Amino acid sequence: MPSLKRIIIIVIFTFPILASIALNVFLPKPPSDHGSGSMFDLIATRYDFINRALALNLDIGWRKVMVKEIAKSVEKSIKSGGIGINDDVHVLDLATGTADVAILLAEEYDNHFSSSATTAKKDLHILGVDPSINMITVGREKIKSKNMSNRINLEIGDARELTNLPDDMFNAATMSFGIRNVPEKEKALCEIHRVLKKGKGTKFAILEFSEPPSEAGIMGAAARLFIRHIVPSVGAFLSGAPREYMHLQNSIKEFPAPKDFIALMEDLRCDGSGDKAGIFVVDKMKNMNFGSVQLYIATPTYAYLE
Repeated sequence: MPSLKRIIIIVIFTFPILASIALNVFLPKPPSDHGSGSMFDLIATRYDFINRALALNLDIGWRKVMVKEIAKSVEKSIKSGGIGINDDVHVLDLATGTADVAILLAEEYDNHFSSSATTAKKDLHILGVDPSINMITVGREKIKSKNMSNRINLEIGDARELTNLPDDMFNAATMSFGIRNVPEKEKALCEIHRVLKKGKGTKFAILEFSEPPSEAGIMGAAARLFIRHIVPSVGAFLSGAPREYMHLQNSIKEFPAPKDFIALMEDLRCDGSGDKAGIFVVDKMKNMNFGSVQLYIATPTYAYLE
């Protein structure tokens, strides 16, 4: 007869799986287009708590890895002359949500340049863009509480339509856990390419989930189980919006594998000038959390049309 301890362990692991299956069976299919921000409007006030709970507080560490890469790229751009002597630094944060990354960018920028003995610190301006008004509202309060309102500005917007932003404006861009929610990924990526400078050191960083491959071993299998069943079922419970939150299960499952997403980015041909097309070159990809989280670092540039 199984011990009470074993029964408790079995219940802990099987309940989220059964709950996930039941939610998929009995709830209407969640909408596929979350670019409108409607889902996030519903959970904005609980979003940070849910994120920390579901990611076991690891998500802040993943974001810190990304912003450190951006700080290094900005320093390189300043040293190489990509950012002029009299120019400020402009960074765009897409899918900014409640401004976690925007705030981390400002903090890391200060830390990075306070320890740099060779590079003069320039004024930093961060624009965060998100389609959810409620997420933006929460983010603005967080920025105000940290006295960063003079450096970080949040605006309602869609990565697919950055029409209010001029060409070649930003020295860097970030997007964390947002690109998989955009149906027209190519359109969004080309808009981001358009507003990024094509000078030395300009980088675009994307942080995103994917299902770990089979070769990731037992820990990868555990991460797949966690993503497929535990995250959506617990998130549905904590959010109070189960139908909408179940999109996590589908959006991560349907998102391209890392090598396929890299191919998607590098195969893009965006509007350029004359006989040139705008392209991204993916410089590197870093796996985290047993292959369930990837950081992509890309350079926006041009290629001659054949």
